[in-house]
Amino acid sequence: MIAQPARFAHVMSLPKPGENVKVTLMSGETIEGVVEWIDGGGAWVKGAQKSRWVPLEAFQPPPQADDSKDDE
Repeated sequence: MIAQPARFAHVMSLPKPGENVKVTLMSGETIEGVVEWIDGGGAWVKGAQKSRWVPLEAFQPPPQADDSKDDE
């Protein structure tokens, strides 16, 4: 049996404390800064202009749009 490649190969790894990140929230707000700490649901990002808790889902790439042209 031949193993199939993972369907979600583009999933970004979660940040680690001390890493610089730039993440866009679902609200459209962009947070850029250093990860201070991570808990079970998110990460505290300390930025130069603002600091805030960011849910871990925000570090995942957005879902891919369906490029199929079946409905033409």
